[in-house]
Amino acid sequence: MKKNIIILGTILIFFLTSCQKELSDNFTVYTGDPRNDTVWTATTPSTAPIHQLAKQFFPDLIIDSFDCTTGDTLTFKDDMELMIPAAACTDNSGALVTGKVKIEFFRLKKRGDFIKFFKPTTAGRYLLETAGGFFIRISRNGQELKLAPNASITIRFRDSEDPKNNMQVFHARETIPFISNGIDTAHTWVRHTDTTWIKTWQKTDSATNALLKGYELSTNQLRWIGAHRYIDSTQAHTSIFAYLPQNFTNKNTVLYAVFANQKIVVNLTPDARSKAFTAPQIPRGAKIKILSFSRIGTDLYLGIREINDVGTMNTYKIEPQKKSLADILSVIEGL
Repeated sequence: MKKNIIILGTILIFFLTSCQKELSDNFTVYTGDPRNDTVWTATTPSTAPIHQLAKQFFPDLIIDSFDCTTGDTLTFKDDMELMIPAAACTDNSGALVTGKVKIEFFRLKKRGDFIKFFKPTTAGRYLLETAGGFFIRISRNGQELKLAPNASITIRFRDSEDPKNNMQVFHARETIPFISNGIDTAHTWVRHTDTTWIKTWQKTDSATNALLKGYELSTNQLRWIGAHRYIDSTQAHTSIFAYLPQNFTNKNTVLYAVFANQKIVVNLTPDARSKAFTAPQIPRGAKIKILSFSRIGTDLYLGIREINDVGTMNTYKIEPQKKSLADILSVIEGL
């Protein structure tokens, strides 16, 4: 009898522990709760809860102004300059714009910055290593401006790593223009028609005597600009797959693979048939971290899976945990 009581008590403890899990493979129905939704869709709808993450993740842009008539050189922290020539801007009709205009700017410096803007470093199926990216928008009286024909801007910036001599200019192909209410799930980077290598530079800091190094790129397009390069396509690679509990679907969850030893961020795309998230062309032996970001109702969830050797396994289970926005942004900042 005593033995039976012990067994019964053990079962009861296990049952109560299982019930305390908010989300698990043993699905629990919550009356009138968004956690009940386990349905995947063929494509991510514009009304999906994940689009609310954009409002919470997008950082504030740097706002400045300059005179379109004379042009200007804007200086930012980290030895970064934006050089805009005179008579560089036109309105939608093609007329040259004169006088003061507004410029909005952000530098994507770290891996986490690409996640904040939901802009993975990929060109279609191909992986890109990045030296950084930029968002630049110029406007006057609420109307977005363009660069004039034959005009280009120059961005000169410092990098914490030694500059690579085969970086090229890329631009993001947008299907949901930033800033808008949502994530551009069809985002991809497209190489600029000018495929020459981006210039590199170095100088000695007069105050500290440290050697500073970086890049100087020119472009005739505004909005999303990147300094990227294709990684070695001859390297052996594989596809990876990530599975989450039933409540986490393509409507409420996005996943990214972040490389440990290269500045590469890859989006894992949802597959409704297998109810998994997947990414191709991942080099075998790579050390990566898979992160999931979810919004269910008003709650946010974060999942993290460290992988030291892609290829030993290529299917991974992610167990998201409820987190505050501050906790999630702290993890993103540290990438």
